[in-house]
Amino acid sequence: MPIMFLIHSQLSWGEKQDYFLANDVEPGLMHRYQTREDWQEVIIDALINVPVAPYLPSNSVIPPISTAKVIGVEAVDIQQANQNILRTRSQFIMAAVWKKQSSQANYNFLHHDYSKWTQRQIKADVDYWCNGHTHPFITLVTKLRRARQRYRLHQETKK
Repeated sequence: MPIMFLIHSQLSWGEKQDYFLANDVEPGLMHRYQTREDWQEVIIDALINVPVAPYLPSNSVIPPISTAKVIGVEAVDIQQANQNILRTRSQFIMAAVWKKQSSQANYNFLHHDYSKWTQRQIKADVDYWCNGHTHPFITLVTKLRRARQRYRLHQETKK
């Protein structure tokens, strides 16, 4: 049975969201799945970048990205998988690594070349996961950006 990995995650503002693991990360986890009983260990509690709004058919605007914490993972049959679930991004840090590093080191790895507001959200998320600090203004901006992206999707698909 061909499988995909369904990631259960939590965002820094408490929302829980499911994602499929990014295509380029899947082979590594697949190897662990096939060879180890504790295959989930590498991904549980990891910090991972995720889209928090849909992609557009035109790909004209990248959705806002956030850094979520993995709270669970399961192998699911591709045939049974809900194809509307988004995929994670490729950037993630295992719990064994991010919990020993500074929030700045974790941010430096995760922020990638995203837009300014996405980088601010990732920095706020990493600060939350590492230090417990909340950033209500940044979260509000991200929620507004999510709504705007959903509106863009509606505009593109209503034609």
